[in-house]
Amino acid sequence: MIRETLTALLNGSRYASAVMPWGKPAPIILPTEPGELARLVDAHICGAPADVTYAPRGRQPEPVRVDPFVLAGFCPAADGCCRFVAIDLDASDHGGGGLSDPAHALRCIAERAAAAGLLEALLVARSRRGAGRHCWLLLPEPTPLVDAVIGAAALIAMAFRIAAQDVAEADGAHAFRSAAGGIAEPGQPGAVEIIPRSSARPALGWSLTLPGAGAFAPRGGGIIIDPFSGEPTELDRVPRCRPERWARFIEEAREELARRDARRHAQKSATMPAIERNAPRTPDRSAAPKLDARTTEFLAGRVEQGRRNVAAFAAACNLLGTGTHVDATERMVLQGATLCALPAHEARAAVASAVGCLRRRGKLT
Repeated sequence: MIRETLTALLNGSRYASAVMPWGKPAPIILPTEPGELARLVDAHICGAPADVTYAPRGRQPEPVRVDPFVLAGFCPAADGCCRFVAIDLDASDHGGGGLSDPAHALRCIAERAAAAGLLEALLVARSRRGAGRHCWLLLPEPTPLVDAVIGAAALIAMAFRIAAQDVAEADGAHAFRSAAGGIAEPGQPGAVEIIPRSSARPALGWSLTLPGAGAFAPRGGGIIIDPFSGEPTELDRVPRCRPERWARFIEEAREELARRDARRHAQKSATMPAIERNAPRTPDRSAAPKLDARTTEFLAGRVEQGRRNVAAFAAACNLLGTGTHVDATERMVLQGATLCALPAHEARAAVASAVGCLRRRGKLT
């Protein structure tokens, strides 16, 4: 079943990555023939050599023989959608910023995945040297990059919360403590890397070495393991989220994101000076900002394509009208725009229109 799982991770991709004979990873063009792709997957599993098509940037593709061959998959795929999200937990052998105990961090992630009903989609393998952990969550269908970013960020945020809770209740070591002694940050390079990292996609996406690499096996690397026990395990099916559970997870993550930002900006507004020199003034409000339900829907990204611009304008008017500063309003509207795939320049135009409209009515000076 490992072959089918690797093929699922590569589904929709035109490119993969492989370590070239000169020691650096580089993009290769994946064959479109199923038989040829299967040949590369087998070479990856067996740690065997493979003939690949190297795709140097700005130059013509060229054939290269790689020995041993190790595949890394890109996220998102060629169509801009994601087939998986992933978390790379680096150990101390990766540098001083690496985690002291990646296995402990992994258990926190697995616990939160289980709580969300996503454990059956979790795929975990040891890293190249065997000390770190690579964690994938295979999605039920090709997923928009924005949703994948939200899902990956939500999962790791929940894992960090449970790690902090464990410290408070049991007075043990933090699961995401780095070898240098501090607590790593979500998304920190060399410690807790998240794929995909943002809605701003690199040319080919972000890459992570696929599990089951035979070239790493002699050192204990690449082996698929149980996320809780850490023991090697065999796949009996392709791990994958159930559609309804993934949809519910993303919906709840969007709602939490909107609530968090509303709280953050309410607190910021409450601590702002009464008068700001050389800054646009908004009406005084004695109470915390009260947002319209439609504004909350926009900030959570729940807006149909044909209504995004109108919703952005209405949200900006509502935020400004409740006393939110112009700069804070623009940040919040831009975030909501990202979640519902409204281009940033259109979101900024909506905010500018809202500011102009309120000023003309004398409601904003």
